[in-house]
Amino acid sequence: MIAETQPESSPQHLLEKWIDDLPYQLLLLEKVHLPEEFSFDYCPKSLAALEARLLEHDESVQESEKRTEFVESAMAYLGEVLLGVAGGAWGWNTRPVGDLPGQPAVCPDPELELSPVAPMLLISYALRVRTGTAFAQEAERLRQAVTARQQLIPGWQPVKEHTPHVDPKPPLPEHPVLTAWLAKRKEALSGWVQDAFAGAWRWNFHPDTLDWLEAVMKQRFATVEEFDAARDEPFVQGACWYLGEVIRRNKGAVWQYIPFDPDAEPWALGSRENVWTGVPFVDQPDKRVGGAAIPLGCLRELLLDEKADGEPQERQGGLRDELFWFRASSYAHVGALLTRMGMVPREKADRVLAECGAFAHHELTPHEVPGALQEFGVAISAHADDVDDLEGSYTWILEEAAALTDGAVTITDVRLHGGEYGETLEFARNGVLVTQETDHQSHEYLDHLAIMEFIGHVDPDPGDDTRRFYLVQFVYLRDANYDSYYVFATPEQATVLEKELGLDLR
Repeated sequence: MIAETQPESSPQHLLEKWIDDLPYQLLLLEKVHLPEEFSFDYCPKSLAALEARLLEHDESVQESEKRTEFVESAMAYLGEVLLGVAGGAWGWNTRPVGDLPGQPAVCPDPELELSPVAPMLLISYALRVRTGTAFAQEAERLRQAVTARQQLIPGWQPVKEHTPHVDPKPPLPEHPVLTAWLAKRKEALSGWVQDAFAGAWRWNFHPDTLDWLEAVMKQRFATVEEFDAARDEPFVQGACWYLGEVIRRNKGAVWQYIPFDPDAEPWALGSRENVWTGVPFVDQPDKRVGGAAIPLGCLRELLLDEKADGEPQERQGGLRDELFWFRASSYAHVGALLTRMGMVPREKADRVLAECGAFAHHELTPHEVPGALQEFGVAISAHADDVDDLEGSYTWILEEAAALTDGAVTITDVRLHGGEYGETLEFARNGVLVTQETDHQSHEYLDHLAIMEFIGHVDPDPGDDTRRFYLVQFVYLRDANYDSYYVFATPEQATVLEKELGLDLR
């Protein structure tokens, strides 16, 4: 928050304004100026593509305003990449540049004893020499400085100062007010559905259902005043929860709540003036430039359809557009979360991400998130399509599950027999025979209900190990493969996976 007592031309004010604008600049670069195939992984390798696009844009775009807009957003990305290499923080170079009272600069970790790097000057140099390698050479210069420091002090790593709303960070601990609100809303769902649509079950958390929610809201409330009068009633609160859940389950956001703080500065988080205070909202603090939204405010905006002169004005977009600003999970995000919780060693996470290559930072649809958990070795799957061998498939599922228990459970002697397609499944769990009845319609398709029942036999003994297999539920989108997934986790780990990946574990 920029201190109101500072002159608008002061370096501190200008720096804080630049940092406040960074999330917008980065989103503008991603959503407007660069193609979809650009890898927004904030790695030095991505700088070559950024520089090539800048050179191309500089030649093809005549309007100086558009060129300036692109350069400013490129400055934000370039600076964050360089900070990722050399650590440090954003600073402000007070030397005037044309009509500008200075410019933002990257200040590397002080232990490197390097001069600040001004992204704007680096971009100007790149546009002048037109080699296409200026950004990469600067990143390599910083990397060499880091390497030299590490040779003097083994194990040393540059420290990057956290950039608000840009760098990932763990979510806030769940506040008791939020916990109670979420439980109340979930419990009241069936009654809310009855009230909202006469019981018609259209609420499966698919993005398309937000069109129905928007229609219901406009049927209920003709004006903002009517909405405000009913904001604390069960219908509006249920609608807030549903909108937030659609975002959470499709994009992997988390519910957050910031209580009122009597000591907070005016307009700061926790103050009465701040719109984020005292209201449930969905956020993505653990994703770089993640989205955030207050469902109550999103619903209220549906009714703001008039101009100042009272003439009707069509509102741009709808509730589904709120999803646009949220960043879906990726292999990199899932790996970071599993590493943070201690479910996967960092070396293994790095190995999986290296195997993913360019796909490590691609966004995952809801049904692909459980597949990522399997790739990191904390989940198994059961194929939903046809299989070559029923007995062999059940054997594979059971043995893969047992392997995750680190020797706590062993599975042997898997056998499927009896009936036309083999209706009785038998296996030995730690030497003890287990029998499971199955129901097959052919030789090609597994009985997923039976798998739900027998997978519990692979859970370790509760007194020795609290981990168990959870069936993973997710939002079902069209044109997707819906294998059954089971994640192996402790109750505490399962809670975090649910909250941060948009899953429902049962």
